[in-house]
Amino acid sequence: MLALVIETMIYILPGMGANSSMYSGPWLNEPNLKFLDWPKYQGEKTISEVAERIINLHSISKSDSIGGSSLGGMVALEIGFKLGIEKIYLFGSAISKTEINPIIRLLSPLAEVTPLKFIQAIAGKYENNVLNMFSTSEPDFIRSMCHAIAHWQGFKGDHSLINRIHGAKDRVIVCQEACKKIKEGGHLIAITHPHQCIEIIKNH
Repeated sequence: MLALVIETMIYILPGMGANSSMYSGPWLNEPNLKFLDWPKYQGEKTISEVAERIINLHSISKSDSIGGSSLGGMVALEIGFKLGIEKIYLFGSAISKTEINPIIRLLSPLAEVTPLKFIQAIAGKYENNVLNMFSTSEPDFIRSMCHAIAHWQGFKGDHSLINRIHGAKDRVIVCQEACKKIKEGGHLIAITHPHQCIEIIKNH
């Protein structure tokens, strides 16, 4: 087993509609990882605005590292770009909106009329960790981020700073650049394959 010998903190963000509890089991054995929840929504309209909010809330600095799943990875990229962070980790996330399934991008305008409260109520009835997380997320945040992703300009920094792991069966986001592919992995790679995700961090 590789040891995670790092003096700085690695902040990890969840996916949209999820929270820090998506990182459980082996994730919790790594002392240098700090798992963040989305802050209470205060009208942020862009990925950049969310990134700025998280930087200020957690006093993240250039000497830290940052990572995330799905939306969390996109926000991590914005944080990394703003601060000049040298190590960024993506777990089933995108560096550009062109990597996101076009059908999902086309659905973003429907976020305003989708009955999210109703969907959340249904989701909360199932004994499923992912659905339970979604049932407690803020509908206004989800709506806003659907629009934000559709208008995101992508990562403008040095792509060599990014370490990616991706499910080969991910139908939400397709990794178009170099990344470690997990043959049986889907979009929720951080939940289904935590050991492989942690290995990506330890090897860098």
